[in-house]
Amino acid sequence: MNKQRVIYLIVFAFYILIVLYLTIIRFNFYYDERQLNLTLFTDLINIFRNIGIGEFLRLFLGNIGWFIPFGFLLPLLSKKNSLIFTVATGLLFSFFIEAVQFVFYKGVAELDDLILNVFGTVIGCLLHKMARKIYQTQLFV
Repeated sequence: MNKQRVIYLIVFAFYILIVLYLTIIRFNFYYDERQLNLTLFTDLINIFRNIGIGEFLRLFLGNIGWFIPFGFLLPLLSKKNSLIFTVATGLLFSFFIEAVQFVFYKGVAELDDLILNVFGTVIGCLLHKMARKIYQTQLFV
């Protein structure tokens, strides 16, 4: 394994730990009962109406933003450098987080989060593909 790949692996592992800490490891954070929301975007709309745009954007953009690195970094580590593989893996990781939040009372398991996380993964993967094209183009100039 070359040095560059080891660095990518360390960065990816650190990123995964941060996401897990923010979503399920949270110390002293428990709901009294399991929370499951399968209705698309109703909670986000209610947050927008009742709390304001700031909290709405924090949740909406946060769910997208925290998964952009996943979509960008995974293709650096995998020999399967495809959008489908990366998005499927991002979907599984997001589903794992939502399931653990539900089982261990650590958050609201929401279909919205799953969709927004996957969207972030897609954005990250597309950014990776763009960066790769730019990098390869510059090598041959």
